[in-house]
Amino acid sequence: MKDSVEKLGFGKSIMSPFIRQFALTTMAMAVFQVAHADVAITNIIPLQVPGQGTEIRVMFNGLPPQPQAYQLEQPSRLVLDFNKATQNLKQSTIPVATAEAKSVDLSSDATRSRLTVNLANAGAFTTRIEGNTFILKVNSATSTSANQATKVAAQAQQGINKIDFQRGNKGEGQVVVNLNDPNMPVDVKQQGNKILVRFLGNKIPANLIKRLNVNDFATPVSSVEAYNDGRNGVISVNANGSFDYMAYQAEKSLTISVAKKEETTANNAAHAARAYTGKKISLDFQDIEVRRVLQLLADFTGMNIVASDTVQGNITLRLKDVPWDQALDIIMKTKGLDKRKNGNVIWVAPVTELLKSEEDEAKAYSQSVKLAPLQTETMQLNYVKAADVKKMIDDAASKASNGSNNTSDEGMRSLMSSRGSIVIDNRTNTVIINDTAAKIEQLKGIISQIDLPVKQVMIEARIVRTQIDLSHELGVKWGLTKPTNASSWDQGKYTSSGSLGVDLGASTSYGTLSLGLLRLGSSILDLQLAASQSDGKSEVLSTPKVMTGDKQEALIRSGMKIPYSSSSANTGTTTTFQEAVLELKVVPSITPDNKVQMKLDISKDTLGSELTDAGYAINVNKLQTNVLVADGETIVLGGLYEDEVTNSVKKVPVLGDIPVLGNLFKNSQRSDSKRELLIFITPRIIDDTVSRNH
Repeated sequence: MKDSVEKLGFGKSIMSPFIRQFALTTMAMAVFQVAHADVAITNIIPLQVPGQGTEIRVMFNGLPPQPQAYQLEQPSRLVLDFNKATQNLKQSTIPVATAEAKSVDLSSDATRSRLTVNLANAGAFTTRIEGNTFILKVNSATSTSANQATKVAAQAQQGINKIDFQRGNKGEGQVVVNLNDPNMPVDVKQQGNKILVRFLGNKIPANLIKRLNVNDFATPVSSVEAYNDGRNGVISVNANGSFDYMAYQAEKSLTISVAKKEETTANNAAHAARAYTGKKISLDFQDIEVRRVLQLLADFTGMNIVASDTVQGNITLRLKDVPWDQALDIIMKTKGLDKRKNGNVIWVAPVTELLKSEEDEAKAYSQSVKLAPLQTETMQLNYVKAADVKKMIDDAASKASNGSNNTSDEGMRSLMSSRGSIVIDNRTNTVIINDTAAKIEQLKGIISQIDLPVKQVMIEARIVRTQIDLSHELGVKWGLTKPTNASSWDQGKYTSSGSLGVDLGASTSYGTLSLGLLRLGSSILDLQLAASQSDGKSEVLSTPKVMTGDKQEALIRSGMKIPYSSSSANTGTTTTFQEAVLELKVVPSITPDNKVQMKLDISKDTLGSELTDAGYAINVNKLQTNVLVADGETIVLGGLYEDEVTNSVKKVPVLGDIPVLGNLFKNSQRSDSKRELLIFITPRIIDDTVSRNH
């Protein structure tokens, strides 16, 4: 089916569905332009005209006024507003039941009567007046408009004077076309990865026919090509990847905006919340009053849009599938307007008028604060300190005073007015506020939100020091052994006759091997191989615990002070003390998702075994960090790792240096000492029943 706008004689539309103000084409209407305030609708009669369409006859008790008419689609309908006309009909809906129309809805208020013709199919329309009857004719779908070709031919002289490309604030590609005539018929369609903008009956000037490579702009648009196709100018916008596009016209500026299609994910949820979220609407207006467009948006959205008396002038506007709130912003930007929203009421006015109104409102508020009577109220605080509340209020007043060049709004920007004061009683933890009633209520609401019990956190630390000592020792011991019963070597007992003076065996032997090497008279020269291995493992465990409030510092210390004496000719002998303590300092901060951010300072100092001239050395172990831990979970903080290896050899001079045999006159010892410091931290939220955001 052909576009209904084309049947109206406007040429092919930029879009469908659309809303269009159409001209009343009957020449007789020029004679009857004057509307009468006392005219009223007396009857509405629908008629089927065979082979032509449907006629809606609206009867008045006087001369019919000229209506404001709009065509809407989805669903397709026609709206006629008869200003300064009343109606006396009891019916609100009149059935039609023809091939072109379904019914007519009638409504009225103090300023107008509205007829909404619910169409079965979009078609061309004509209007005429016969006496006191206004006649709307809806042509059948098969009828044609004889003046369509004439209209398109007349537009052949219209054209385009500029084609530009720019990058939008959100990375979208924008093709901006300046039209010579805002009423030029334009058709926009998507074909694959191209958006074709066709100017019906209007060619693109030769100096604008070119291809623009716009990859450097980093938008979804790769190129823009302008050319002529017969009597029509065409702009082809080539895009990459998945994209969404929007076409809108304000006055003589036509914009095709191409943006990357966004998926609804958690990553872009915040961005989607800032985008236009209104129900989509398509509009097509030629030289219509701005106030009429605002009224139409109000009817479409159900919002109360109030336009200032200074909102005047007409606008030509074409939008396709645009959120209504974005359509409103486009209209306001085009006409130099702005809006202020309060509940479901939107006030639209020129920018200068809005700024002046807000300035006057601020001055009036400041004046009311200066003249409002003062009163006094007391608040006893439960958890927060009164001194902290007073400091917060004083800081807010100081910042408001320093940040404003105009002292007249100081009372509006700070927590208290310029005449207000606050006194505290530390003994009863009470604040006494003297200010206007509005400021007192505001301040009481703020204090009630911060006067809440603080969550408690139990911090448990385990400080573990592990030590592993590995020792390997191997040596030889020479000796003489003789039996107690010399006549019986095999069954007698042996006793040692003393050392030969060579004892290089292990100091603590856990295993020996004895060999009789040579019989010397009644004695035997023997050799004992002695070996030992010791594994030592020790653990020092400290488990300090401390409980504190959210964002409150806690400190626990345990240990001793070691005295050190020093002498000098001037002061004699003096004694100083050096601490060797276990210390845990922590500042926990509970996050909204019940995790604990901890600023930790842990130290474990112990008395060392090394003695210096000044006294015993102190072994220092310290850790400072900031970590995030879930409630009840344990985190291991990096420790200090030490590894010490010692090798030593004892031997008999000369004999110990003999190759191979020298091992019989040696004692070798190897020790390996490993030490490591580990710190385990476990936070537990004690009171999780009170939410700070409650």
